[in-house]
Amino acid sequence: MEEKINEELRQYKLFKIQETESKLRRFREVYKEIKVRSVIKLSKNVTSNVVRIITTILCFLLIIIGFICFSPDLVIQLIESEGEILTNSEKFDLIDSLSFDKYFILGLSILFGFISFLLKLNNKKRNSIYSLSILLEEVMGYMENSSYDEKRKYEYFVDDLAEKERIKK
Repeated sequence: MEEKINEELRQYKLFKIQETESKLRRFREVYKEIKVRSVIKLSKNVTSNVVRIITTILCFLLIIIGFICFSPDLVIQLIESEGEILTNSEKFDLIDSLSFDKYFILGLSILFGFISFLLKLNNKKRNSIYSLSILLEEVMGYMENSSYDEKRKYEYFVDDLAEKERIKK
């Protein structure tokens, strides 16, 4: 009976070691995929932030221009205040042009705003992946130490069982 219990314990300890090694291999594979160096993360974030700032500024400028286009009389006054005289047909052409342009410009500003939002999300995801890679590195270190301890305990256990068997005989 005691031999059966010892064999079950030995099998269980061996199973735990194999399971830990299997998980550690899977973690290493995932770590290779998501491993990000801090320099690369920083350079990508800086580049992405510069592009995001530019697109945000363009978005706000296009919104302002789009809303200015909603009042064609103001645009005509601005043009005439600079000393240029417009005929009635030029005014009507300008009004027609502005009625289309205002929606196009506002649509373009929404597109730039959306791009800016996506860049912000991309930076957030990149930071999360970097944090996960650091955390995974710590977990793998802990698991390696744990695996080493389990192997050592298993060897002691097997040696102890062999010693008991030898003493019995």
